[in-house]
Amino acid sequence: MLSFLYRLVEHYHREHGLHPNLLYLNQWHYQKLLECIPEMESQEEVSRFLMMQIIVSPEAVHPHVAWLPGNVSAGHARQRERIL
Repeated sequence: MLSFLYRLVEHYHREHGLHPNLLYLNQWHYQKLLECIPEMESQEEVSRFLMMQIIVSPEAVHPHVAWLPGNVSAGHARQRERIL
């Protein structure tokens, strides 16, 4: 799951010139993500690790990323290199 998210982020960056700061995924995908990083105990920790806000929605058939200007996490996170 982490490698898939990394590819999503890199593709988004190449296409838009911005690093995404939002991750949309459904509950099943979120659980798979948690299995990859069992040391993370809260959604806030996972969000900081990914440097993106996480939105869990049943309508997200596939994980996808986006960039929202004015997002609280966008300020410092965009300035640092993203490592998943």
